[in-house]
Amino acid sequence: MTDWVYMPWVTPSANPVRFVVRSPPPSCCQSRLGNRIVRESSMKGRLLLLLWAWAAATWVSVSAVTRLGRGVAGEQPLSRIAVERVVLAVNDAAYVKASPLVLGHKGENSEWADVEFFHPNPSDDDWIGVFSPANFSDAICEAENTGTPVLCTAPIKYQFANFENDGYNKTGKGYLKLQLINQREDFSFALFSGGLSKPKLISVSNKVAFANPKAPVYPRLAQGKSWNEMTVTWTSGYDITEAVPFVEWGEKGGRRLLAPAGTLTFDRNSMCGSPARTVGWRHPGYIHTSFLKDLWPDSPYTYRLGHRLMNGTRVWSKSYSFKASPYPGQDSLQRVVVFGDMGKAEADGSNEFSDFQPGSLNTTYQIIRDLEDIDMVVHIGDICYADGYLSQWDQFTAQIEPIASRR
Repeated sequence: MTDWVYMPWVTPSANPVRFVVRSPPPSCCQSRLGNRIVRESSMKGRLLLLLWAWAAATWVSVSAVTRLGRGVAGEQPLSRIAVERVVLAVNDAAYVKASPLVLGHKGENSEWADVEFFHPNPSDDDWIGVFSPANFSDAICEAENTGTPVLCTAPIKYQFANFENDGYNKTGKGYLKLQLINQREDFSFALFSGGLSKPKLISVSNKVAFANPKAPVYPRLAQGKSWNEMTVTWTSGYDITEAVPFVEWGEKGGRRLLAPAGTLTFDRNSMCGSPARTVGWRHPGYIHTSFLKDLWPDSPYTYRLGHRLMNGTRVWSKSYSFKASPYPGQDSLQRVVVFGDMGKAEADGSNEFSDFQPGSLNTTYQIIRDLEDIDMVVHIGDICYADGYLSQWDQFTAQIEPIASRR
């Protein structure tokens, strides 16, 4: 008999379900370690089919409810910004200042920036846009963007100027603390009036950047084609002509091995239309994939991402770890979390529209807290709702890194 343990975490936009497969009481001929289960290949297949059927049924019902409840909140927040209508209204008395100038001094891939601003004629609909690359003028517009717009790219995130600034309407002074992730380019912050539908550019800040904007970041693991293979995928700013990607890995405490990685990317012409080819376009960076093979069952491994520059210098990520899969059919317990419709959200509260997707952070944080009791995480669809705004994929991979880099 099989005991299915159902443990939902109820959140507005995702409902993870934990399945724990337990064995019947062991017989005299079975060796049992703790709460483990002997699974023959045929039973494994039946259990997997049952799991997926259950997950699919759960997803269909949950998805229907969340979509009906989401209403207008299902709109991608960045799509509400009428980038093509931006007009210049620069005010010399206004200012935007950002600090620190350099982020990630100690190799961090995520840091908080302090943004101080002033508008001599403040209003409720003033907002701050975060742009990356920092130069977002019409000089970088492509032919795909018709006309002569002031801007030809949407911000990667935004927040209203009066957010947690109760006196802004009177003083015109405000302060925001915004989280930035390493996205291969520098950043600038711009103050707009006129709301999101008729934006007027008032002032632009200084530039800030990560110490190494091209660094390898956001690894995500996937089971390989065989039980003893692990796939590692990550993103960087290094094209194959600049650096050779690889993974340094090995059993915890054992000798280190090097595994080569491939490099892929895509360009604007790969996109099917607006906004992905126009205001939503942002270069996705270079996506690298390596295959770690001949893993020992149930063994702990450590790894780090590397790039060998053409001058021989090596650039490293921080170290990560994972546990290899059990041998097929062996006595084991596998604890699996299955969910869909998670989306993404910003820890600093930016980009929110009618509480767009705060549940995605709840889900992410809950899985991180329970990660030591989880062997596999399956996201079954509707991943980050980028909807043509490519910067959101970096935000999503950064959000799930604490999970995806280890499971």
